[in-house]
Amino acid sequence: MLVASFNNVSAHYGSQIVLDGVSFQIDENDKLGLIGRNGSGKTTLLKYVDADESVTVRGLPAGRLQPRREELRRAERGLESGGQVDTGRALDAYQNALDAHDRMDGERFVDEAGSMLASMGLEGKKAQRVGSLSGGEQNVLSLTRALLAKPDLLLLDEPGNHLDFHGMAWLEDFLLRFTGAVLVVSHNRYLLDRVASGILELEHGRITHYDGNYSAYRAQRLRDLLSQQSDYIANQKRLARLEALVHRFEQIARANSDPAWGRRLRARRSQLERERRQAVDKPEMDTSAIRTHFESAPTRANIAIHVRDYTRGYGEDILFDKAEMEVNGGETVALVGANGSGKSTLLRDIVERGEWDSEDIRVGPSMKIGYSAQQQETLDDDQTVVQQVREAAPMSNQAAFGLLSALLFDHEDMDKTVGDLSGGERNRLQIARLMAMKPNLLILDEPTNHMDIPSQEAVEEALEEFQGTLLIVSHDRYFLDKLAQRVVEIRDRKLVSHPGGFSEFWRATRPTDGGVVGRVSRRRRRSASDRVRRAHNRQEQVDLERRIQEAEARKLSLEDEMTQAFANRQMRQGRRAQRQLERLTAELQDMYDRWVESG
Repeated sequence: MLVASFNNVSAHYGSQIVLDGVSFQIDENDKLGLIGRNGSGKTTLLKYVDADESVTVRGLPAGRLQPRREELRRAERGLESGGQVDTGRALDAYQNALDAHDRMDGERFVDEAGSMLASMGLEGKKAQRVGSLSGGEQNVLSLTRALLAKPDLLLLDEPGNHLDFHGMAWLEDFLLRFTGAVLVVSHNRYLLDRVASGILELEHGRITHYDGNYSAYRAQRLRDLLSQQSDYIANQKRLARLEALVHRFEQIARANSDPAWGRRLRARRSQLERERRQAVDKPEMDTSAIRTHFESAPTRANIAIHVRDYTRGYGEDILFDKAEMEVNGGETVALVGANGSGKSTLLRDIVERGEWDSEDIRVGPSMKIGYSAQQQETLDDDQTVVQQVREAAPMSNQAAFGLLSALLFDHEDMDKTVGDLSGGERNRLQIARLMAMKPNLLILDEPTNHMDIPSQEAVEEALEEFQGTLLIVSHDRYFLDKLAQRVVEIRDRKLVSHPGGFSEFWRATRPTDGGVVGRVSRRRRRSASDRVRRAHNRQEQVDLERRIQEAEARKLSLEDEMTQAFANRQMRQGRRAQRQLERLTAELQDMYDRWVESG
């Protein structure tokens, strides 16, 4: 059943065309991911709902229920007062109000709203007014309100922003269970892999639909580009032959008085012009992706960072209590923890206070630190873009522009004041400064925030080749799965080390009770038979988690194998890897569905 359709939608800002006759439809139960370069017009397709800043956090999600409650109370008073002449009408009014209240699941609505707020990290802020929340917290609250509405169609714009891993896992599970249609704009590849049944790519103002999740889109997109590249090369060769033939006919026609040669020449010229108009477009291979390379000599130090007896807090709020952590030279470590647990605080302290003679934060004497901050406080808002790069390392304006152009800055951006840049531009400027500095210890706090997917992947590839030491904070599972060799978790004010990559850590530490969704649904499943069924499913869930972890690792390997094969024009190997990837992705989705059901 059709839920929504976009027919020939166009939009422009001044002379810039953003949407050019966009058409697509959303059917019942569709879960579509909308992707595209930054500035391509994704958000233009979505609508916003402004919150009343005077209501409280608790009151905003419940706001939709309040009119139903008041209507039900009025109907109850009407029955009790006995003032209505027509008792039948009073009963009808009460029944209608009760039905409307029940349709919103009114008895459980407040409990479910509270559970959602807890899962989103707003448990302790229910009495705060919306206007006093941070921008990130307001975004999270808007997401909670949208999910509670349980509409036929959910429109979500970067719903994972400001959620930690537990919040993201809850959101993924919720969307998998959601019975309506979903259109989500997101740069989170893991979310798109788990949830999306189709991908809409917005490019040059037009939409292209791909079946399957993000991995399936990526494989098909690469194959289409390589096929287009092959057609383009063949087409250019044909045009070159036609141009040579027209040139030869021109020479013959000038030297020969026979009018037949003039007719032949005109016919060939017409053919050439026609084929030029119908020529295959040159494929654009991820033209939005930045070009990054982090130069560094291999790290020779055994210990890059040693944190010992580290205690830190703000007033009575203690973040760390005699915490300890060690990062070896050349190692890539992911630092994870709930929002507000102190990840950014620890990174800043390492950068600002870390030295070999420090009592609590020792940094190897041969370590040259490069730091990318989540709030971008490494940048000077009063300086220009080019000044910031030349401050990081001595170089000419020309050399600075060469480096910045690789990060998608143009000549007009060079003299822009840093304070006038967007969030994405500021993050790219931080990356440019790191490239200029050539550090051997990179400390990165959400380095791919505000970046589109091709740019995220470019940063990943550059960091994979980096020979120094990496300490990373990121909420991007794809990013961490690609890079992390070890995970350090902030738990109970300590730093707990977990060997292996992020997926291994997540499998070992994530609660298997289904999180908030599980707690809400358990309230609805109170019979003894359900408890027995859950007990029988527990072992199956453990087995599924192990198989999911193995499949995720195999999936990453197949993606790399397929990409490398197609890039080397080994089409047979590439198609074989793609078929294996498609089968594995389908199996993985089935395992995730079963895992969610067994929770």
